[in-house]
Amino acid sequence: MADLAKLQQAFIDMLNGAASDLTNHIAPQPGLDAKDRAAIYHNAYRIRLTKVLEQDHEMLGRYLGDDLFDQLVEGYLAQYPSCDPSLRHFGDRLPTFLAHQPPFSAHGILSEMALFERLLLQAFDAPDDTRLTIQALQQVPANLWPNVMFTLHPSVRLLCCQFAAVESWQALKQADTPPQPELPASRYWLIVREMDLRTAFHPLSHSDYVCLKAISDGLPFSFVCEAAARLHQDTETGTHAVMQLLQKALNAGWLSQYTLPVNTPDQPDKENHEAQ
Repeated sequence: MADLAKLQQAFIDMLNGAASDLTNHIAPQPGLDAKDRAAIYHNAYRIRLTKVLEQDHEMLGRYLGDDLFDQLVEGYLAQYPSCDPSLRHFGDRLPTFLAHQPPFSAHGILSEMALFERLLLQAFDAPDDTRLTIQALQQVPANLWPNVMFTLHPSVRLLCCQFAAVESWQALKQADTPPQPELPASRYWLIVREMDLRTAFHPLSHSDYVCLKAISDGLPFSFVCEAAARLHQDTETGTHAVMQLLQKALNAGWLSQYTLPVNTPDQPDKENHEAQ
């Protein structure tokens, strides 16, 4: 078993371009020598990984152009060799690579665009769950609303952009010229797998983004309202904004369930509540 493990590691090292003695274990055959035969596997492996990045980050590839995208792939393969059994996760560290590796790190829009494309993939792959309905919430007593904690649907992802990453992605998707990368202010997005199973993204106001982040962090409804009140500098206005967001989220299927504290006077031993 130890010999097999060493042989497997030598094969992986060869695929990743690291020092390897694999050729010493390849039986001689007529035609190509051991080195050339190993190179066939090495090249095929790199081509497969390259195709994965091209497929998962098609708009980023269009934005960069062929030469820069080839440079990206070469650098990413060297710095982050595949270490997951699923190729679906191979590009997970691409936003980090682009944010820190010159010359790409000089252009913040690149890492944001890569992150946006990763989030689209994550939303598509997310597990299914129920969608919370307005009817299900009607059973919550008014005095318990401050303690209600909502759960976002597993496919929901939130994104804050400092650059026009999403707008550029949209333009490239429609074969248009991307806008200037700089933004006058941050922009906020929600990415989700819709109820019809299509992956979609929606612009958010700063207030809605902050409130949804608070929900994602597991904060109770009263804390969400407080966050909105601070943003709007008025409790009534903030609460109204949260209620509008809640109705929008319920209608769009962005929530999967709500939770109440255990052993409350009116709701004993009641925790998770899914859509009815």
